Amino acid sequence: MDYTYSVVKKYIDKYDFYKLLALGAPRDEYDIESHKISGLITCDSTTDEIARAIYKVMHKAFGDISDNVAMKYDYFLGIAGKIRYEIV
Repeated sequence: MDYTYSVVKKYIDKYDFYKLLALGAPRDEYDIESHKISGLITCDSTTDEIARAIYKVMHKAFGDISDNVAMKYDYFLGIAGKIRYEIV
């Protein structure tokens, strides 16, 4: 398993933006999205670039639920910072 992917998956699963894991979805529920996000970022990516990658992939996969605070771009900045810290 690629290191960047494992870090991304850890945080995507931890934050469970759509609460699918909390509702009993299988542990691989966000694997495709985690792979896509990790394919869009590198160890040189900025926090902003990582946040945009997360937003882009999750929004495309699950649609617009922008009234949900968890799906607003700014929310992803904190998570992107954690990912960036671990992959650099």
